[in-house]
Amino acid sequence: MITLTPAALLAAWDRCLPLSPVRRAVTLLEVAEPSLPAETITALPIGNRDRELLRLQVSVFGPEITGLVSCPACGEMVEIAADANTIIASVPDAVPNGEELAFDRNGYHISFRLPTSEDLIALGGSPAQAEPERFLLARCLRWVEHGGSPVAASELPEEIVELIGSSMSNYDPLADIELACLCPGCGHSWAAPLDIAAFLWAELSDYATRLLQDVHALASAYGWREGDILALTPTRRRAYLELIAG
Repeated sequence: MITLTPAALLAAWDRCLPLSPVRRAVTLLEVAEPSLPAETITALPIGNRDRELLRLQVSVFGPEITGLVSCPACGEMVEIAADANTIIASVPDAVPNGEELAFDRNGYHISFRLPTSEDLIALGGSPAQAEPERFLLARCLRWVEHGGSPVAASELPEEIVELIGSSMSNYDPLADIELACLCPGCGHSWAAPLDIAAFLWAELSDYATRLLQDVHALASAYGWREGDILALTPTRRRAYLELIAG
């Protein structure tokens, strides 16, 4: 993973603005890992992709992950905090990409693979989003048999669909990151999901907004070009801004 300069981060933000959340995640990793082609990134299991996004978070903004969530019991806003390095170290990798996974249950013989960003991109472009779980399931199933006959994803009982989902989570635990929460107001405890792709994009958007404000102030005061301003170290940029405010 390369070190991203302020100019590179601003360019990445600009490039990602018109994209869907899934394509943003892929594009940010393309920028940070230029040796990896897009098709390699989109083929990663979601948990492995999110591990790289966590590493990018650490590299650019540091390991601290903080935010506010609403308590489902009383509605009070609760602050949550996590350490990205701890998450990276404590959760195992997904099974190797493309490995065939299988189990038997209640007479069903099931073989599947793990979902990838490519599957999520396909879901976003599909008109049949009323049943997104079934759509993804149909893409990830290699085969299903019951009583010696093939079974389509749309025909599987809900119990089997849930079992496949649980099995996928076991094989790719980082795809479903959850943070333990405790409401100080009512004492309710629950697990809040962490969408690292959305969190990283919010961090980058805030950073880009502040950086553009700095560029605007310095360009207005000194007539400098954007590239020259972005080439300044953060310390020197802040010192010039303090002189302007001065």
